[in-house]
Amino acid sequence: MGTAFWADVICITIAFGILIMRICIKITEEKKRIFDAEAVLDIGKRQIQANAYGLKRMNTGMMAILTAGEGRDYVGKVAALTTVRTFTKLYNQYDSTQSPDNFFEKAFKLANTNVLNTLETGKAYAGCLILNRNILKYGIVGHMNVYVFRGKELILLSKGQIMEELIKEKVNKGLLSKEAALRISDINRAYNFVGRDDYMSPLVSSSEIKLKKKDIVVMITESVQNSISVREIEEVLVKKNGCKEKAREIIEVIKNKDEETANLGLILIGI
Repeated sequence: MGTAFWADVICITIAFGILIMRICIKITEEKKRIFDAEAVLDIGKRQIQANAYGLKRMNTGMMAILTAGEGRDYVGKVAALTTVRTFTKLYNQYDSTQSPDNFFEKAFKLANTNVLNTLETGKAYAGCLILNRNILKYGIVGHMNVYVFRGKELILLSKGQIMEELIKEKVNKGLLSKEAALRISDINRAYNFVGRDDYMSPLVSSSEIKLKKKDIVVMITESVQNSISVREIEEVLVKKNGCKEKAREIIEVIKNKDEETANLGLILIGI
């Protein structure tokens, strides 16, 4: 075999090595930017911001927690912050091989204890998202709304632990008649919260949710839900910009209505 042959072999080998290197770099970059996550809080027309959030990334996964505190003066704020800190600390010990359901139960129970130990009154509603690559699980205590935006449609996953959902569950199980259900007026009232004496488990997604590329996971507080329509949110999310710009625009749409608003909080996670 001549010199020309071996020169060709060397060139092909080098080219193949460069190609493999580029593929590895691209895969590494994809892992680092697999989630485009943004959280935005706005005080609305209140004196105190009683919403809080936490975003924690770990390898190819992440945890997002959004809370809405309730209580006089700074009590609600403390309840919300205590809940967020509990979740973020526990997630530092989380392993992707562990069950998200177990994490939710442990974190919500500990947060409930921590709020009780810190405050005599005060409470918080909370929603937590656990993502491992493109697999989503969520846990909710109280009033928190979770959606997936796919294509041009905002798909509701859960309204959280509110009377409307509890009534549906009891009717489906035959524990409540449809006639009795119709007589219940305050269907949007939350029946669970963080900081109660008799701890109640969170609502956890019954199965894993497989997300697709370009999906956006949306978690919003009750005040955001009451201040903007699904159509208005869709009109923002369909735009070709990042979650940071989308999240801020949703808040601006609400503020531009110049209506009486409570604290606002939302989290967007793009896949």
